[in-house]
Amino acid sequence: MPIYLDISHPDRLVVAVVHGTVSGEDIVGVIQQFAATGTWQYRKIIDVSIGKALIDEKGLEMLGALARNKAGEATRGPTAFVIDPTRGEVIEQFIKMTEGERPVKTFHSIHDARKWLNENTKL
Repeated sequence: MPIYLDISHPDRLVVAVVHGTVSGEDIVGVIQQFAATGTWQYRKIIDVSIGKALIDEKGLEMLGALARNKAGEATRGPTAFVIDPTRGEVIEQFIKMTEGERPVKTFHSIHDARKWLNENTKL
């Protein structure tokens, strides 16, 4: 799978790193892992800075709906996306579609993303 997922239950943190090109099916697999592992409320760093997603607007809408459905009544934890500053349009579009559902922000480094999560999350 082109998405590496690291879950730290003691830290209540999920780090996902996208390598290469991912499809909507790959992203659905990660959403299903969040549901299976009970990590919806965890803080998340999703690093897409070196990866690429092959997904259109309709696919993004479907992923947002699937995440809402799978999370159910659980509060979704804050999400920090790490993007390449020269290409982050897909993530920015996804954030606009789902803003208000959980704290979310984009960063250009994983260190800044981690700092934001640590400063803005009660454990």
